[in-house]
Amino acid sequence: MTIDQIVAPGTQPEILGAGYGFSEGPAADAQGNVYFSDGRNDSIHFYEVGKPVRPFVTDSLDANGMMFNSKGELVVCEGAAYHVVAFDVNTKQKRVLASQIDGTHFNEPNDLSIDRHDGFYFTDPNYRHRGQETVMKEDTYYVSVEGKVTRVSTVCQKPNGVLLTPDNRALYLADNKGKVVYRYDVLGPGQLAGERLWIDLGAGPDGMTLDEHGNLYVSCGVKGILIYSAQGKPVGAIEGYYASNCVFGGKDFRTLFFTSKDKFLGILTKVRGIKPLCARP
Repeated sequence: MTIDQIVAPGTQPEILGAGYGFSEGPAADAQGNVYFSDGRNDSIHFYEVGKPVRPFVTDSLDANGMMFNSKGELVVCEGAAYHVVAFDVNTKQKRVLASQIDGTHFNEPNDLSIDRHDGFYFTDPNYRHRGQETVMKEDTYYVSVEGKVTRVSTVCQKPNGVLLTPDNRALYLADNKGKVVYRYDVLGPGQLAGERLWIDLGAGPDGMTLDEHGNLYVSCGVKGILIYSAQGKPVGAIEGYYASNCVFGGKDFRTLFFTSKDKFLGILTKVRGIKPLCARP
C-alpha cells in the first residue's frame, strides 16, 4: 500500500482537545469512543464521537498506556503508582491487576496489550516521571488472567510501546532508546519465541496500533506517526504534529486518533483499524 491509500492527499488532522499536561494512551471502546490519559495531571479524559472532550477521572496516578479488555474494562498503566489497574467505566471503580514481581514493585508501567484471554503484556521502563529510582532492569512482562506475572523480554534498553496482532500470533515491542521495533512469535499466553529486530526506525518509538491490512502505525514523537507494512517495509508517515500514541476509533473505526503533548487529534483515513477486544466477535 501507499500512504495515499491510507490517508487521502490533503487530509489534515483535526485538533479535538487541547490544554493537557502530556496526553498519552488513547484507547477505543466498542463504540469507537476514545479515552486518553494525561499523566502529568493524574487524569483520564473521554471523547465521545461528535462531542467535546470531558474528564473521566482525576485520580489515576501518572496514567499512561491503556486498552479495553473483553469485559469492557479500561486497563491502565499507572506509572508512578508502580501498577496496572482495571477501571469499571460505569462506576469508575478500579482494581489492581499487577503491582510487583518477586516482591519488588515495578519501575514505571508504561504501555500494554491485552490478549484474547484477558492476560496482558506490559512494558516497564523508567522515565522518572515523579523522580523515582530504577529498581530493576527495564523489561517487558506478561500477566495471566489469574494474575501471575512473568518476565518475557529483556532485549530493550527502554521498552515502550507493545502491541499484539488481532490473531494473537505476533507481538511488536518498541525500544524507545534503541530506536527500533522487535517482533516475536506468540506460541501461547506469555510464551514468546523468534525474537527479531523488525524495524530500524531512526527515531524513538512510543505507542503503536494496527489497521485491517496489518500495517503498523508507530508514534515517534517529533517524527509523527511512521507507517510500515505487515512485512516491515516503510509505507509513509503522518507528519506535522508530535505523536506519543495512537489508536483507531470513530463510528466505523476509520479515524486515527493520536495524542500530542498538550493536544488530542484525529485524522480521517481510508482504512479501518483493529477493534478492541470488547468489540470483536
